[in-house]
Amino acid sequence: MKRILAIIAGLVLGSAAHAQPVPSVDDYAALTNMTSVSISPNGERIVFIAGETREDRNIIVASLVGGAPIVIDGGDDQIVTGTRWVSNEHIYVTYSERRRIAALAERVDVPRPFIIRVDDQNVVELLLNTRIADIDMDDEDSVLVTVPFTSGGVAFQRQPLDSARARQVFRSDEGYNYVLNAEGEPFVRYTGGRGDTFELWTKYGTGNWHRVHTERFELKREFQFAGRTTRDWVGVIESIAGLDSTGRYGYFSSETMGERGVETPGRRRAVFRYDFQEEVIEGPLVSSDISDVNNFMTDWRTHAVIGVSWDEERRHVEYFDPEFRELYEQLVGFFPDSNVNIVSWDSEFRKVVINISGGHTSGAYYLIDRVAGDVTLLAASRPRIPEAAMAPVEIIHYTAQDGLELFGYLTLPPGRNARDLPAVLLPHGGPEARDFYGVDPWAQFLAARGYAVFQPQFRGSGGFGVEFAERGYGHWGEEMQTDLWDGMQVLVDQGTVDPDRVCIFGWSYGGYAAFAGATLTPDLYRCVIAGAGVSDILTMMEYERGRLGGDSQAYWARNIGDWRRDPAHTREISPAQQVDRITAPLMIIHGTDDLIVPFSQAEYMARALDAAGRPYEMVAIQDGPHQSYRMTVDNQRELYANLERFLFQHNPPDSRP
Repeated sequence: MKRILAIIAGLVLGSAAHAQPVPSVDDYAALTNMTSVSISPNGERIVFIAGETREDRNIIVASLVGGAPIVIDGGDDQIVTGTRWVSNEHIYVTYSERRRIAALAERVDVPRPFIIRVDDQNVVELLLNTRIADIDMDDEDSVLVTVPFTSGGVAFQRQPLDSARARQVFRSDEGYNYVLNAEGEPFVRYTGGRGDTFELWTKYGTGNWHRVHTERFELKREFQFAGRTTRDWVGVIESIAGLDSTGRYGYFSSETMGERGVETPGRRRAVFRYDFQEEVIEGPLVSSDISDVNNFMTDWRTHAVIGVSWDEERRHVEYFDPEFRELYEQLVGFFPDSNVNIVSWDSEFRKVVINISGGHTSGAYYLIDRVAGDVTLLAASRPRIPEAAMAPVEIIHYTAQDGLELFGYLTLPPGRNARDLPAVLLPHGGPEARDFYGVDPWAQFLAARGYAVFQPQFRGSGGFGVEFAERGYGHWGEEMQTDLWDGMQVLVDQGTVDPDRVCIFGWSYGGYAAFAGATLTPDLYRCVIAGAGVSDILTMMEYERGRLGGDSQAYWARNIGDWRRDPAHTREISPAQQVDRITAPLMIIHGTDDLIVPFSQAEYMARALDAAGRPYEMVAIQDGPHQSYRMTVDNQRELYANLERFLFQHNPPDSRP
């Protein structure tokens, strides 16, 4: 291990940044050039997705013991979303496809899974929603998969790697969810979604199914809308994320303190485990005063839970497995400003692939040979973005007007004096989402052009517990909006930002927040860029009517408020109804194939602006989707180029790249 760490230190110290030109629009628009890296079970090959354009996107299989790489064509207009080894000769590949689902009467994005034999590229297409359940290293011819049924049941099937003819191992129609043990056998099952009663069963100790835990969920909220009642139930145990290597303990997250009626602070999720031998709940094992802790990590070899990660201001990881913990802790010591991820390992835990992102790097993959003590830099994720162009990210704490403690991420222009800078306020989408410490391409792009970029984690954001999310319910255009400027005001007061040179740019909910900034607080912003945003809540809710069987509209009614009971308030917080207040230059940018927030929202805003005689720019990204991962390079280029042009025109930086 000492040799490994010495080599890493050499790689880090040997990559000192030199002055380089600011990366171009094309550099940021390029797709990530190395992603979804996986090492084969025998440690002899790696597979990854590469290519900076959709047309050049391929699946690459590289040998670690000699030999030319194998290139598998990813398809000119396909979106490859993931790949991993399922044997030493076969990979499991998923594509994202947009198709019309008759049962939903709408187009949705669905994953299409395949198994590919690498050497001759024989392809087996699996049923939609097929998931790999277990890889048996003693069986090179098949894997265990699960196939869910619309009725709620699930089938476990033995899937041949070279044929589509799967053999059913067993099928459950009772609505149970199953957890596998180290031998790849269903060992724990639980009810998930059968009313308000939860049952937990195990084979531990007896070899036969026996029930060890039963509870009735607690009703925390009941919401009625349009003849539909939505109930939020909370249980001490709602699911089991995985077992330990012995099968004795089952790990889960809960917003209770391990007993009915006793909540964690903020109803934030913490980590517990169930002891199947003693039939008791233990914990909390890991908890946070800021965020939910519920992202479990498992070992593909045993299905065992080996640790958990969570994001406060920075990413945190706690490994339960000592081998993983030792490696991770030493790696973090050499990359203290970056996120370190152990992403793949062979069957002997001899060769390990890690990813480093954030800090001074836009992302890189390394291969570590723990036995030989060798470290190899595989590739940079974004080779067009050199370390010299990476902007530093700071965490800014602030207090909202009503005393709520908040924080946000400040990305500063590299090599600039952080005084009186022009700024871009960048609220995230969702709104029940959040930003993360690391590499945000939009923030990096703007900072490289001379702007301070602030990303506030306003009330209503997700990942910080139920109570924090609920603080945003019914407060669109109100406290959710004032939280944005409260953070920017801190930067103004400390002299980092010039208050007369602040623009706002957002996408999705962030696009709504930008529209709202232009109409509800027009004196704060020098210019406004609204991307894929809701402009009129009433017409948006008409679009949502009937989607997802009515659940979609009920969701928004709970989050925004019942617009039918108070239409005057809804119009007050709908930017398209308040366009006469706009004074700042406004650009609307929206994809024409947006299935989340339809392009008609941009058109509705444009018609309102025309009627009021207010100037604006409209950028329609032809065939552009809502999600960034579905965007083509041309889509991204159009977004970045217009973003740069509009900001340079209406809020020029102190010097241009």
